[in-house]
Amino acid sequence: MDQQREYRYNNSLLRVRFCDIVEANTDVIVNSDDYLLPMADGLSAYLLEKGGPEIQNDVKKNNHAELGDVVVTTAGKLPHKFIFHCVTVSPNSHFKQVDEDKQEETRSQMEEYVIRHSVSKCFRLLSAMDLESIAIPCIGVRRAGFSFERIGKIMAEVISDFLLKTNKSYRVELCLWDIPERVGLIDYIAFFEQFSLRVPTKSEINHVPEPTIKKTTKEPLPASEFDVFVSYSHLDKEIAEQICSLLSKYGISHWIDHESVRRSDDFKEDIVDAICRSRILLFISSYNSNKSRNTVKEVGLAERKEKVILPVRVDDSSYNKSLEYDLCNRHWIQLKDPNDYEELGRQLNDNIRFYLNRK
Repeated sequence: MDQQREYRYNNSLLRVRFCDIVEANTDVIVNSDDYLLPMADGLSAYLLEKGGPEIQNDVKKNNHAELGDVVVTTAGKLPHKFIFHCVTVSPNSHFKQVDEDKQEETRSQMEEYVIRHSVSKCFRLLSAMDLESIAIPCIGVRRAGFSFERIGKIMAEVISDFLLKTNKSYRVELCLWDIPERVGLIDYIAFFEQFSLRVPTKSEINHVPEPTIKKTTKEPLPASEFDVFVSYSHLDKEIAEQICSLLSKYGISHWIDHESVRRSDDFKEDIVDAICRSRILLFISSYNSNKSRNTVKEVGLAERKEKVILPVRVDDSSYNKSLEYDLCNRHWIQLKDPNDYEELGRQLNDNIRFYLNRK
């Protein structure tokens, strides 16, 4: 069996390798430890040995983390920019108070939460910190004692989902190697299998149908399908109108609910129908929209209908908690210069065309 497999996800490359993680040429390497972050054994001790005391000094500022959290530190003398420390063990990980017949079920639920939450947060941080590459080990296989099969399945789901939803270029190294060499390549077969199941086929990657250009209209309920539904706060009306002008310029049909729509008796039905008939929900993220109940409902409905959601952040406001639940792993566009709508238009066209051309 080969010790490496490569998988393409849109513009990103993922390598599943049997290798030493410190040799990965990436911006970030990922570690897993308990909530006190002692870096006392396993991969943690190995990284401390290679990277020097600067890592532990930085870790001490962030100890007592919660289960499933990710703590960011320096990589010390290692050539990487950062280490992401996933917390996989805490006092709550033990099952002394759980009936014996329920221990397995409880452990399974805990493992899924920890792996899914920590790996997902690693990739959210990668995007938020504008980094391009990450090397990640088999999370929780040693000290936490998680099963290979469950880790492989959940990590493959989270990583594949992230890479399939963005057209940014990321490089991911999944480094499958136990430092004390207590396990071998054969133990990691589950990882190769799980990613093989989820990687898009060559025909799916290369399938690019001719884009259909539709005439933009402001009627509340179009007779035909739309490319984009625009979700925004009415306090950001001017920004929304400028973005709609950009969509029109690039021949991207869209639907936006003007005040005349809101005054109609069945505007809720119109909103639902328009979201269902659109392929992408474009969420204009701002201080106002992050306080709006309507945008929360629109984004939530788009998520349930499995629509592509593309946030456009026009200021530095954080998502409110309800929106963050649906948007935490979404690739977004940032309006860096309030006066540079031309650049925003190019980014909108590139990103929307990318999603429209997907099968």
